[in-house]
Amino acid sequence: MNNNSPKQYHFVIMAAQRAGVVNALAAAAGVSHKCLVEIDGKSLLERTLAHIISSGLARRVSVSIEDDAPLKSDDYVRGLMDAGFIRFVKATDNLFDSVAAALADDGDLPAIITTADNVLFNAEMYRYFAERAGRSDASLALCNKEVLLSKYPEGQPRFHRFKDGEYTNCNTFALMNRQAVSAAEVFRTGGQFLKSSPLRAIRTFGLLNAIAYKTAWYTLDDAFNVLGRRFGASISVVEMPFPESPIDVDNEKSLAVASRIIADMEAPDGA
Repeated sequence: MNNNSPKQYHFVIMAAQRAGVVNALAAAAGVSHKCLVEIDGKSLLERTLAHIISSGLARRVSVSIEDDAPLKSDDYVRGLMDAGFIRFVKATDNLFDSVAAALADDGDLPAIITTADNVLFNAEMYRYFAERAGRSDASLALCNKEVLLSKYPEGQPRFHRFKDGEYTNCNTFALMNRQAVSAAEVFRTGGQFLKSSPLRAIRTFGLLNAIAYKTAWYTLDDAFNVLGRRFGASISVVEMPFPESPIDVDNEKSLAVASRIIADMEAPDGA
């Protein structure tokens, strides 16, 4: 065995729609799910899968979605399913239970969790993240506001503020063991903390931590050290130096931004 080969991960791609919500992009494209919306002839899910496969890090891939019909409707995805490389895992009505269902067996860890619309997070970025993620029970990818806006001022309107800077989520997480899965239960009611109510933040993180977050009391590293102690697992941040890393496809504006970036990346040199 080559000891220099990278650690292999079970990748879990979150592709379900929110319960009772018809995704506007999917409706406009005439497909059942946002993950099937196409950019230049390839679905969001296909592009995300292609990056994961190209990274060389995946030993298996699970797609968390309500049923497997959307997956089988995509030729590329169906081919990977038929080859046994991808499995369908039924999503539940909340993020944590959906992740837990995909990680039910001991062989399901370590895992990297991402979303089907994370189409700009490419193979190089996954390798960069994975090289740094194994140092803690759980890790998450964040991008500094200045890194993102220096190249894409239209890239992301919301940021988490800390004493030493502002950061945005890259929708990529590593869970190395069962302690990390238990800590991830903070997402049982969803992960949109920038949009959540103050009461929910207090219930989740505790009053002092919620105040510290709202007032940017902690540095980035200090904040996650404190959260790790609260949830019983070491949690670290992998700061991504790639301005494309936090741009996913949420709406028409971000779809247009992602489409332009992909077109620029895939254009022949000098085009």
